[in-house]
Amino acid sequence: MTNVLKRPKWLVFGLLLTMILFSNYILYRSTLFGPVPDGAAVGSLLDLLVVVPLLAYFLILRKRYSLKYLGAVILAGYAAAYFIIPASHFSQFSFLPYVIVFSEMLFIGLELFIAYKILTKLPVLIKEYRRLNGINSLFLFNVKRAADTHLPNNRLGTVFVTEFAMFNYALFSWKKKLSIKHGDYFTYHQKTSVNAVYIMLIHAIAIESIGLHYWLHSWNAIVAYIILIANIYGILYFLAEINATRLTPFVVTDSHLLLQSGFSKSMYLSLEDVKEINYYDGPEKFSRQEMNDIFDARVPDLIQEKPMFEIVLKKPVDYELMYGIKRKASRIVLNVDEPERFYRSLTGSKTPLEDSEESMEDKRGSNCP
Repeated sequence: MTNVLKRPKWLVFGLLLTMILFSNYILYRSTLFGPVPDGAAVGSLLDLLVVVPLLAYFLILRKRYSLKYLGAVILAGYAAAYFIIPASHFSQFSFLPYVIVFSEMLFIGLELFIAYKILTKLPVLIKEYRRLNGINSLFLFNVKRAADTHLPNNRLGTVFVTEFAMFNYALFSWKKKLSIKHGDYFTYHQKTSVNAVYIMLIHAIAIESIGLHYWLHSWNAIVAYIILIANIYGILYFLAEINATRLTPFVVTDSHLLLQSGFSKSMYLSLEDVKEINYYDGPEKFSRQEMNDIFDARVPDLIQEKPMFEIVLKKPVDYELMYGIKRKASRIVLNVDEPERFYRSLTGSKTPLEDSEESMEDKRGSNCP
């Protein structure tokens, strides 16, 4: 229940946002309320530029996402106000674009300040990264560990590191090869169609971008370019997922299990927290309530198969999503390309399949004259 309460209240936010947008739209488009006074526009602007961002902060962003998204919410509120409030009412607020630009500049200035702090720490960050990279070539994991060591509890720094890692995976990792010098590693994507899924999504976004951009540009050039940038960002994200999946296998060491599933989710698990590991024999799909307590380390697939393994933990353990967002899970489900070797590496014992095969061989040997 605690986990559920801590999750973003998307449904509540969506309902409240719909009510605010609908009521303001009806106010100016319906004749039921008679002539709308000029002062009504002030109330609409307060709704869209103050109330909606506050709702987004308390219901969605607070302690979960970077505050830079609040700037995007304010921009979206201004765009909604521009289209909802008639020009005859909106023209009295000619100063408003300057206020919006100034607020966005404050957000950008804050990010530049964080970038400056990171740059001053860059020599020690690079030194720590190279030390970790000499052990295992797990780029995102090593960058995060270096940042946690020298920029602890810096949420905006975490966001900056995530963005940097995404661009690195998407643009500069195509010729890199995997190098694991400490621990056993296990790929988890070679027997899936995860790359086909991402290529299909990239293809769909590219086609949609071309067609939609020209249509939107004839209507509103600003909106067209905003959506174009968002689509380019989406393509870079999926390219990052492809390379991260290829370059970050699951790693088992003497003391830890590192589960990084592609680019977007990871868990650094102490083996002391593992209660048991079993071959999974439960239902194919998990209920929404179960998913609140599960770290699903599987990658997307055209036909999602049942997990191979279920790892039960002694207590809930944190796992990390993009931008340092953390959740807790007491169960892990995953697939690997070499299940028998993975099971032996974690448990130090033979798999049930291997035990049954050996017992069959022993029976055959005992029956021989």
